[in-house]
Amino acid sequence: MRHLLWLLALSVSGQVHQLCQPCHTEAAGDVESHKHFAKQVSCDACHGTSEKHRLAAGGAAPDRVATREQVPVLCGGCHVAERKSYETSAHAKVLAAGQKSAHCATCHGNHAPRPLAAMAARCQSCHTTLPAACAGKPRVAARVSCAGCHTVHTFAKR
Repeated sequence: MRHLLWLLALSVSGQVHQLCQPCHTEAAGDVESHKHFAKQVSCDACHGTSEKHRLAAGGAAPDRVATREQVPVLCGGCHVAERKSYETSAHAKVLAAGQKSAHCATCHGNHAPRPLAAMAARCQSCHTTLPAACAGKPRVAARVSCAGCHTVHTFAKR
């Protein structure tokens, strides 16, 4: 039954995206550049069909707008292994304690994928003082990043 619902959602996703696009042009364009969109994952996957929102010309909130605490659960619905890995991280513990911390969209972006250099910049927005071993490394080359020394999703030192 779950798979049947998933297939039905996939068939409607493109239609929902078209309904959102007239008002949310930038976000819709960003979504179209994401590999999720190529797999038929659209606005409704995160925001629901938001029919009241659409009929009220934006005068009503969308069905869902994930809070930072909800993002790992939302993304983890499909990305199960990554969610389990993230849940062991220091970032997840800080988030669970109700404080602001990195989550899926911090690195990967909300609507469009975040380039590697932008991911490193996001790390440095909180981690302003880097240890000597890290100093300058994210800027050395396009493929060198925090993930070069820290594991993806848990951020534990390799």
